[in-house]
Amino acid sequence: MIKRIVVLLLIVGLVSPFPLFSAMIGEFAVVNGDVTVKRAGKTIKPKVKDKVETLDFIRTGKNSNARVVLSDATAMALGPNSRLEMRQFTVQGGKTTGLFSVPAGLVQTNVAKALGPGSKFEIQTPTAIAGVRGTAWITLVEAFAQAGVVGTKSTFYGLSQSIFVLNPALPAQIATVAAGNFTVVAAGIAPTVAAAFAPATVAGLTAQLGAAAIPGVGAGAAGAAGTTAATGSTTATGATATGTAAGSTGAATGTATAAGTAGAAGAGTAAGTATVAGVGAGTVAGVTVAAAAVVAAVATSTSKNDTPASHTTTNHH
Repeated sequence: MIKRIVVLLLIVGLVSPFPLFSAMIGEFAVVNGDVTVKRAGKTIKPKVKDKVETLDFIRTGKNSNARVVLSDATAMALGPNSRLEMRQFTVQGGKTTGLFSVPAGLVQTNVAKALGPGSKFEIQTPTAIAGVRGTAWITLVEAFAQAGVVGTKSTFYGLSQSIFVLNPALPAQIATVAAGNFTVVAAGIAPTVAAAFAPATVAGLTAQLGAAAIPGVGAGAAGAAGTTAATGSTTATGATATGTAAGSTGAATGTATAAGTAGAAGAGTAAGTATVAGVGAGTVAGVTVAAAAVVAAVATSTSKNDTPASHTTTNHH
């Protein structure tokens, strides 16, 4: 009987995309206000130095924030009313695998070092996947309502180096977001063409993080980088840019035309198996996205004023 149970657990472990059992992957560096962790069906009130485990679901309340530091020194800071799920994180033989979910709110991430070959570091939101090799950025997931349509949009602000963002419903259309630029992804719509953000925007978001903000990671260098247009990443009003993002097993090429200052992303075609800087093709294929009806103008309206006065979050768990 015991042997059968062991065999069954091994089989489930092979087919399951996430670890069966939780494991310690880091610890809390900052805990301010109403911060909770849901772990194995229990709700825990963490303190500084408390361990973080795989499958932990971290929540922050109003006027609250927290920062987690993973075992490789990668840091993730949560703003008020935010959610972060630690789906998977392993470092083995120079290969890092990180998979995280941000259902709602504000999360600042700084991947401590460039990831080695075969590594993957992803953040998933209700509308997008962001993949990196080693960089810093801010993820903001908020609800929006426009023309009677209620949905969710995800905004990604590049703080150093670059990230690659896509809507898993449209995997061939990939936005490369360099430092100083941002992109917006709404349900059923490809990422907007990356455009420079106002440094005050990121400064305002960083202020919401308070003491949880990651030291040395902010709007300064990113704002300076954003003043210079990046080929294939940032375009002026009415301009057209073509960017190519290389993948580990193939390449994806997208051509986008700006409408306003950012506009809606154009069409793209994928060559080979598209695996873009940590965004796994298997993940794209496995993610189900509810293609809710949204107004295309959300891309333009967001890019015209990239400073959100506040963000509204929803309870996903």
